[in-house]
Amino acid sequence: MSSTESSQGGGLEILAKADAVIQALEGQGELTAAAIAVAVDEPMSSTYRLLTNLASIGWVDPGSRRGLFRLGVQFMRIGGRLEDQISVRDAAVPSLKALLASTGATSFLCLRRGTRAVCVERFEGRDVRSLAMSLGDSLPLYLGAAPVALFAHLPDSERGAVIEQLDSSRAADASIPSRAELNRIAEETRVRGYSISDGDVTPGIAAIGAPVFNHRGEIEAALSISGLRALVLSEDRSTIDLVLDAALTSSRALGYLGGEP
Repeated sequence: MSSTESSQGGGLEILAKADAVIQALEGQGELTAAAIAVAVDEPMSSTYRLLTNLASIGWVDPGSRRGLFRLGVQFMRIGGRLEDQISVRDAAVPSLKALLASTGATSFLCLRRGTRAVCVERFEGRDVRSLAMSLGDSLPLYLGAAPVALFAHLPDSERGAVIEQLDSSRAADASIPSRAELNRIAEETRVRGYSISDGDVTPGIAAIGAPVFNHRGEIEAALSISGLRALVLSEDRSTIDLVLDAALTSSRALGYLGGEP
């Protein structure tokens, strides 16, 4: 092995060890050097040297108490800049195109705007042209597959605020579900991990939606497919699995490290 190859190998090994430290701190928040050494399977002396080097470039900072370490401010800033550069649309478009290719159904990407979900991307299906949810159109969060997937996976406080807003509008719009019904819709969807719309937006048209999460595990968007009921709601669950896989792939592109919801 040449000296150049040896140097490259050593550099990759150091990067791998640094990554292991970052992963340990990300998962636990704050750790002692001894706990980090155990987590990354390195001797204490090597761990201290690594922590010292990472601290010198701002990737690791002292923790809230003496002897503790946490992720550094500079590392957080880098992560924030990367997040800003990755749009949810860019992350989801490959999955939306793959869904269209594999199912023939129209695929959608929706973002939340208040108590509604707005369509920000759409790829037209081959079998039927739906007039619902063109680009820029919106639906209430309780209606349709992508909107309900968004609604169900909001943090409790945000979902509660949405329910309060909708409930206060029921006197003027009798089509809005009751508070109890909204909670039931959200709970059932979260337990399932995906949403189903069966003719509630357009008669004869069904849809399946799933949440897209960001690197913090927060709901960022929802994607869905829509088409003829017989096409979308297959008995073998294959279409559901395709939608869930597409949502997870999109989430991974945003830095999400968890599993399926």
